[in-house]
Amino acid sequence: MKRMNFWRTCHFIFSEYRYHSTAMILLLLLAGLVESVGAISVVPLIAIMISDQDTPDPLLSKIEDLFMGVGVNPTLPNVLIVITMAMLAKAVLTLLAQRQVGYVEAEVSTRLRVRLLDCLLRADWSFFVEQPSGRLTYALSTECTHAGNALRILALATSYLVQAAVYLLVGLFISWQLLVAGLLFGGLLMFAFRAMVQMVRLAGVRQAAALNAMNTLLTDSLAGAKPLKVMNVEQHFVKHIKGQANLCEEAARKRAVGMGLMHSVQEPVITVIMAVGLYGAYAVMKMDAALILPMAFFFHRILSRLSSFQHSLQNYGTLEGSLMSLIGKIEDISMHRENRSGNGRVVLERAVEMRDVSLCYGEKQVLDSFSMMVRVGEITALSGPSGAGKTTVGDMITGLLSPSKGAVLVDGVDLAGADIGAWREQIGYVPQEVFLFNDSIRLNISLGRECSDEDIWTALEAAGARGFVELLSGGLDSLVGEHGRSLSGGQKQRLMIARAMVARPRLLILDEATTGLDVKTEKEIWASVSAMKNNMAVLAVSHQEAVIDVADVVVRMGGREG
Repeated sequence: MKRMNFWRTCHFIFSEYRYHSTAMILLLLLAGLVESVGAISVVPLIAIMISDQDTPDPLLSKIEDLFMGVGVNPTLPNVLIVITMAMLAKAVLTLLAQRQVGYVEAEVSTRLRVRLLDCLLRADWSFFVEQPSGRLTYALSTECTHAGNALRILALATSYLVQAAVYLLVGLFISWQLLVAGLLFGGLLMFAFRAMVQMVRLAGVRQAAALNAMNTLLTDSLAGAKPLKVMNVEQHFVKHIKGQANLCEEAARKRAVGMGLMHSVQEPVITVIMAVGLYGAYAVMKMDAALILPMAFFFHRILSRLSSFQHSLQNYGTLEGSLMSLIGKIEDISMHRENRSGNGRVVLERAVEMRDVSLCYGEKQVLDSFSMMVRVGEITALSGPSGAGKTTVGDMITGLLSPSKGAVLVDGVDLAGADIGAWREQIGYVPQEVFLFNDSIRLNISLGRECSDEDIWTALEAAGARGFVELLSGGLDSLVGEHGRSLSGGQKQRLMIARAMVARPRLLILDEATTGLDVKTEKEIWASVSAMKNNMAVLAVSHQEAVIDVADVVVRMGGREG
């Protein structure tokens, strides 16, 4: 299963980013080939220094023929020039490959963030609300960064493996014994440390799972800091979080042990393998020293590249858990994509109607044969006790939820077969929770849409917010602070209404939008809403008396008043 995870992550990266990855691998392959040319050019220098000049050396003769075949006389100056040029070319190619790796690393992190966010925003609403925000925040911030780092390390591992393969092939030119020894001892080296690589990878997977769980707890604890503090239970909750942190610590400790063992043991093992191989070549196989030392040079290169490959696999293993977690989230969320297959065009001119609508959450009946009408030119107030299903009604009108029975109709057209995206473009929505970015007023109103300053000012004026925005030193470019902390509660709500109004909606939904405001501010906001109703339908989900006073129609869950 772990092996399947490795190949699954490799397939994901190289299939998603095939062109960048192919260019990167080709550059690394060329760098390995050029380096091997430089390395093989060293052989004549070694052979000349140690061989008996009266005895012809077949290896040296082959290399001289190779040089002559490309028109280069294998003199000492020429050999040194070839070595120097090969190393310079290898450095340039490696730089280009690493630059490509850097580009891909940055692109992977960015594209995965955008892709995950896009999948989340396009997911079915009932699935979306069940997702822990801590896990999603951790995925968008940390796991996407780890994915980019994982690709860089995987590319580095690939480069070492490619270089080892190139040295094996060039070693065949020197001696078939070198190829056999490289394959035999290289395979032995890979097998000997396989368990340590697996140990680190397994620890990385466990650490990723523990971090996901812990980040969910941390996010929830920050959101609930006030009640934890007021009830003096923060120490008890921290103790609970510490238990989850211990799982992360244990996984990190196993990862560190595995990597430490690899670093401390691998070099002595390579030295022993080299010594055994050289002794066998000299004492058992009776090879000439002029051939043994070049073989030792290439043999060491092969083993060192395989050693570096395993180190890179270990480093990759520390991030593989995060990458697997991220891929799993993307695939899971993609499977729950919202169904927008309808193509019926709806334009609200008269009314939105809920006709005998029923909805269940599991075994709980939320709505049972519920009907209501929201007409253009009227404020329709939807009132009822908490848990009666008021917010659910708004979610069904916007197409976030579909009724199990009955229908939601726009001017008589059933939303079940409608183009939901086109319908939502006609809706302005103001939730109870403040939803402001730590950015300019302009961005908070437009939300990235193409809106002129004139459109924004018009929306601000309609929401009764133009006056205070004009007094700000930056105007539309003024920053609102985190969650709008630089603004009062009434100012924040007016900005939320202006945001809903900037696209000139046909339906305005206010879901408990004035809850928590003082009476004076609440009345002013509803007076602004009342002044806008002639060009749209307004659905106010609230049990506040100020809403009842301005509403043209009041629908109580289970009854209707006019």
